[in-house]
Amino acid sequence: MSTSEEARAIRRRARRGLPVALSAAALLLGVSGCASTSASTSGDFGGSRVQTAVLQNAQGAARGINMVSTTEVNSALINAPVEKAWAALQEAYTTLSIPVTELNQQSRTIGNNAYRVRRRIGDVPTMRALDCGGDSGMPNAETYQLLLTVKSRIIPSDAGGSVVQTTLEGTGRSATTAAGSDVRCSSMGALEKKIADLVKANVAAK
Repeated sequence: MSTSEEARAIRRRARRGLPVALSAAALLLGVSGCASTSASTSGDFGGSRVQTAVLQNAQGAARGINMVSTTEVNSALINAPVEKAWAALQEAYTTLSIPVTELNQQSRTIGNNAYRVRRRIGDVPTMRALDCGGDSGMPNAETYQLLLTVKSRIIPSDAGGSVVQTTLEGTGRSATTAAGSDVRCSSMGALEKKIADLVKANVAAK
């Protein structure tokens, strides 16, 4: 199997939440050893992440495969100046009971980089907010213990008013068993839309 085919297979397994190290070991027939990963993120909001899997065979020879994933940014136009929208965004996080661990008044950024939650984020079911795969017809996001990074910010709009931007990503793990690896979860857009709707409603109520 060529290197490009290996990389595509690893990306497919990563999207399904399967460990990259196991995927690589399975692809390299007759090769044993270990794998390690490292990551770097471009920018502080959204952007791309480069993950390198380093594979080592029994003879000690190593090779690396780079994989790039992108954190999607969901944007919504707010018909209000940035300071008013920023205050409304903070209220939205309070309404959703999302604990705030990051708050930057200068960049108007708010979020949580290690948000542990199950079943619901405020009144948004996790099965509508995230896709973590599924078992026996039940979405994993409904039952898994989730570790999320959720972040929002307010920026000026070129057309006037403001824009609220939100990113959501994370991993999930079965809450009923200690075994098993984390499953990568991707956003389905429901939480980002809820945050934007709350900001608009809070702005209108002022």
